[in-house]
Amino acid sequence: MSYRRDVHEAEGNFYWSLPKIFFATIIGLFVLGSALGIGSLILQPGRIVNKTLDADNVITNYEWFHDANGNYLARVAQVKQFKGLLGAETDAQEKSRLRIDMAAIQQSCRDLSRRYNANSEKMNRGIFRSHDLPDQLNSGECE
Repeated sequence: MSYRRDVHEAEGNFYWSLPKIFFATIIGLFVLGSALGIGSLILQPGRIVNKTLDADNVITNYEWFHDANGNYLARVAQVKQFKGLLGAETDAQEKSRLRIDMAAIQQSCRDLSRRYNANSEKMNRGIFRSHDLPDQLNSGECE
């Protein structure tokens, strides 16, 4: 009889142990996940700095500011040229065509100015703008 009682007791202990193991596993996974999440948050600033100061990123942003400024200056010159052409033109159809072309160039100029200014204000991009370039581009020069 001792054998049956031992088996019955072992079965009872087994069934009570399963929920304990299950809940211990769940709690353990929750604690581990929380620790990994907190660890990830602690390491996040370092990953941001590494990505920002990656050599390819530095060169790309530096070149972008120089290219954007050059394109902006070219658009401003085109607007001035089109204003001169528009003032000298006497044919109504040609004036209309010139106005349409000039409007497109002006919009492109304003868009370049807006993107340059936005990137110049971004902390992770503006630091790569060369000191010989302006902080902001004046979209009023596109008019």
